[in-house]
Amino acid sequence: MIVLLGTLTTIRYRRHQDSALEQLSLLAANAGLVIESNLRHEMEEGDRRGMQMLFDSLSRSQQFRVVYLLDWSGRIVLSSNGEAQGTRLDNRRPDCQPCHRHAPEARPMSIVVKAADGQQVFRSMLPVENGPACSRCHNPAQSLLGTVLIDIPTAPLKEQIAAGLREDLLWLTVALLVTAFVANAGLNRFVIGRLERMGQALTRFGRGDRDLRLPEESLDEVGRLARAFNEMGENVTAEETRNLALSAEVERSAAVQRQLFKRVIHAHEEERRRVAHDLHDELGQDLAGLAVSLQAVQQLWSEPPEPIGDRLREIRSQVAGMTDRAYELILTLRPSALDDLGLVPAIRAHAERVLKAASIRFDLDPGEFEGRLPPEQETAVFRVLQEALNNVIRHSRAGEVRMVVAVREGVFEAVVEDDGRGFEPETIPADGSGPTGLGILGMKERIGLCGGTLEIFSRLGEGTRIVIRIPFGVAQ
Repeated sequence: MIVLLGTLTTIRYRRHQDSALEQLSLLAANAGLVIESNLRHEMEEGDRRGMQMLFDSLSRSQQFRVVYLLDWSGRIVLSSNGEAQGTRLDNRRPDCQPCHRHAPEARPMSIVVKAADGQQVFRSMLPVENGPACSRCHNPAQSLLGTVLIDIPTAPLKEQIAAGLREDLLWLTVALLVTAFVANAGLNRFVIGRLERMGQALTRFGRGDRDLRLPEESLDEVGRLARAFNEMGENVTAEETRNLALSAEVERSAAVQRQLFKRVIHAHEEERRRVAHDLHDELGQDLAGLAVSLQAVQQLWSEPPEPIGDRLREIRSQVAGMTDRAYELILTLRPSALDDLGLVPAIRAHAERVLKAASIRFDLDPGEFEGRLPPEQETAVFRVLQEALNNVIRHSRAGEVRMVVAVREGVFEAVVEDDGRGFEPETIPADGSGPTGLGILGMKERIGLCGGTLEIFSRLGEGTRIVIRIPFGVAQ
């Protein structure tokens, strides 16, 4: 708009300037004709005083800067201001060169020049032709008697044009301001304001206000955006409703699975306890009775034959081995120390037994923990620590294992560290498809059922650290 209005203003300014110059040219031509006619009349009458009065009247006009009557040699015969009469104009002057640098036939009749005093004027030259009435005083051979030179100042014209330009610029500025105000108000009312409301609605929608809808005020682009937003809101609301229903169903299924898993673990532990008890009470007693019977046979048969004596000793050795393996199986299934003495004595006894057989040093720091966990938590922690020690024996190639048990701010914490070769936990598949993934997955599931967490920190060549945290109330 600025470029368009500026271009139109420039064109108007130039047209105004050209029109003013045409008016000056017309004024100078008409004035020249009037002056030439009056001069000719006075010259025919031979009234030089009338000629001077004519020029004096011209000097009182504000439209003319100077009016000269020049003879054919360039001498000033009459002037409107009464000055310079009798002097000869030098056509080599700067203000004469715009015309006299051209050939006589190519010289313009009117032109804008800068006068000797620096003022810009519109100069018009009207030749005074020789006629029959002039031949009595002038040489009939001369075609021209002289020239009427008229200088009209351009300053008033320029001031008028400048005033018009200032007025045009003022109206242009007012038009731009009004247009900008109207355009801004229109944009704010019909576009920006609506877009801002839409942006606020999107922000509120993103924060959870799903019931928000925009008014569909028009059929333009913003109205279509509002309709699209409303459709999106309805779709998102419907999708969230379905997702909430699915989430609730998944949560119910997960809760059922956790409960079933918890029952399976409980049933598993109860079965292990029953089997361990049966092995201890039945198989253990039978093996003990068999060992006592063999010893009684040896005592009754003081000097049996050599083959029979060797066979009896071999049987007693086999019964002793079977008894040890039976008690090892009983301890693996369900150590009685876990039920009778608690977590720390049970895990200490288990660790010393299995790690000693693998030539791995073991150290347990119980801290200030001397209480008992709830039975389910105690069993879960024991099984997880048991699995951790089994992984150390099978995979770590460690030389030492350190275990710390403590209570910090109402949270039970157990830490198992080894100096083995370590591994990259992120390489273990989450679905338990790796060689050790099922054990780690089961460990995390057991601790999760107790409301706790299990974290594994390990790097290749830097050993492994397992941290168990469970909130609990200590039962004495």
